[in-house]
Amino acid sequence: MLLRLFLLIFVCLAGVFPPATKAAVRPEWTGEVEPILDRHCFKCHGGVKQKGGLDLRSLETMLRGGESGPAIVPHESSNSRLIQFIQPGAEPHMPPDEKKQLSPGEISVLRKWVDSLPRPRGLSSNHLLTNTAWIESYAGDLKASQKPVWTPPAKTTPAEAIDGFLTRSWRKNKIRPAPESDNSVFIRRVYLDLAGRIPSQEERDRFLADSQSGKQKRLVDNLLESDEYPRHMREIFDVVLMGRPSPANEPLRSEHGWNGYLEKSFRENRPWDQMVRDMIRARGTHDSNKGAYWFLYEKESNHQAMAEAVAPLAFGVNIKCAQCHNHPMAWEIEQRHYWGMVAAFNRSKPVQTPSGPAVSESAIGGFVNFANLKKESQPALLAFLNGKTVEEKWPVSDSKEEDKTELYRVPPPKDEKKEKAPAAVPIFSRRDILATIATEENPALAQAMVNRIWLQLMGRGLVHPVDQLDSRHPASHPELLRWLSADFERYGFDVKRLIRSIVLSSAYQLESAMPGEKKPAAESFAWALEKPLSAEQLFRSTLVALNMEEKECGEFRKALLNHFPGVMQVSYNPSLQQAMFFSNSPLVNDLLKPKGRNTAARLLALEGVENRIRSGFDMVLGREPDLEEMAGLRSFLAVKPGEKGVRDLLWTLLTSVEFQVNH
Repeated sequence: MLLRLFLLIFVCLAGVFPPATKAAVRPEWTGEVEPILDRHCFKCHGGVKQKGGLDLRSLETMLRGGESGPAIVPHESSNSRLIQFIQPGAEPHMPPDEKKQLSPGEISVLRKWVDSLPRPRGLSSNHLLTNTAWIESYAGDLKASQKPVWTPPAKTTPAEAIDGFLTRSWRKNKIRPAPESDNSVFIRRVYLDLAGRIPSQEERDRFLADSQSGKQKRLVDNLLESDEYPRHMREIFDVVLMGRPSPANEPLRSEHGWNGYLEKSFRENRPWDQMVRDMIRARGTHDSNKGAYWFLYEKESNHQAMAEAVAPLAFGVNIKCAQCHNHPMAWEIEQRHYWGMVAAFNRSKPVQTPSGPAVSESAIGGFVNFANLKKESQPALLAFLNGKTVEEKWPVSDSKEEDKTELYRVPPPKDEKKEKAPAAVPIFSRRDILATIATEENPALAQAMVNRIWLQLMGRGLVHPVDQLDSRHPASHPELLRWLSADFERYGFDVKRLIRSIVLSSAYQLESAMPGEKKPAAESFAWALEKPLSAEQLFRSTLVALNMEEKECGEFRKALLNHFPGVMQVSYNPSLQQAMFFSNSPLVNDLLKPKGRNTAARLLALEGVENRIRSGFDMVLGREPDLEEMAGLRSFLAVKPGEKGVRDLLWTLLTSVEFQVNH
């Protein structure tokens, strides 16, 4: 009772919400209101086009309104222009296209949403348009007043928090999750996710035979401390951060320390914020960050490519479409942000130094303008996606800047000493400023990495696609994302801790199959989403399944990288090219020939068709064949005895969906 009284007094003193006896049930913005506006209104009142100066993409912009005033009056749908104009027979009537009218149900949802908004106190609707501070305060207080789904107790582990948030979501949406998988599924799944390969027959048998409690935790910890974990993470993040290398670039990434930097960082669990800082600053002066410069260096002097690569890394968004105009749907991503990011790099250039390639930075120049959609010229200021703007003195028009030594920590070389000097480092470094802004007071940094690791391990981002962490793509479980991101930041951007938390959750260990039931939506995470193996995972898993050495299969690896270029794909789209490769490639046929102690030779040495079938299943798929599989393969091998039958058996298993996805 005292708590309720205190809250009532607080709200009244705040002067924003009036006392209310009973709050209306408010339709959800993300799931109910925004989709209606998206279908009928955003084309003309959102993004690039905002007829009448009206933007309907958020509560704030609706309160701000357009040329005719506010679009809505909180708690008064009958006085809200948005509701008035969509009524049948209204004049003017919206939307103007008769074929795209709102249904009575849609109008009802919008009306209920407006009426459920708290009534403003001490401010008439006529004043809302010009009172920006009040609008921001009202919207902020409204968000803060929303009751959280669940607040995990202080001693809750991240794995328990994951399960707590998801369980409550399933219960709310009447979803029955899949049962938890057994240990044979878990070991295959976690080996693929942490080591980049399937477990060997011996590793699997040893784990399944272990009867001690806590064996899953021990396995996860052992894998995270293994040499395979940093190699696997390097292979993933090399492609995520830089794109799949060309045949010419692949050896250069190794030669110039990029691969070594990634592998060392993941092995030593270098905090993620420090890694991001390393890559943006591109200095590489210490053992901990040597090789990080290659992230920018490989892009040569393409400053737009640098900006487009850093935006998803630091802010979780793809900014390419903001090059020519503000983002058409995500109102917070503006053209000035795109060019502000470009400005952070346009004083940088690749150079050669006595210690090798480096990225130099000038203390002057780099002042450019960009043209907006109105053909107006705007200066590219240091304005960034988290709202930070850095003041910088621009030179007077037609004046020439002087490049002085005192402007540098490390001055640029004179022409005659160009090959003998280190890369220039200015005192006022735009790259350093961006690195600081991106890694300090930037919640998106933690959210972007948590979201990406969630995709890596769970098959889909909490925000999906992962590089669209914007207002247009809300998280499927926003409070879980916020909690995990805050925990990730609180514990020093510890990547291993984040991964350990997810793989030890019950949600990670669910079955991928739900017999007899229709699967719920993928974004519910109520069942294990199948993840296609990357080229690297396929390569190493094939080596394990066929009991072969890496040095024997170099050409096969190159072919896989060419045919399976994707990593952390938005959706699984197997291609005809991939199918033809496994059907016709002589490289695949050569792998299946009996040699030494490989799997084909071991199967060929066994007596009896059934023994060969069981052993083949065990070595490749890690399970026993069922009765139907055994009967079909027994008949098949009866007419193909000897080496031909063994090779066809292994080909069938290796090319199966079961082998080529992590389930």
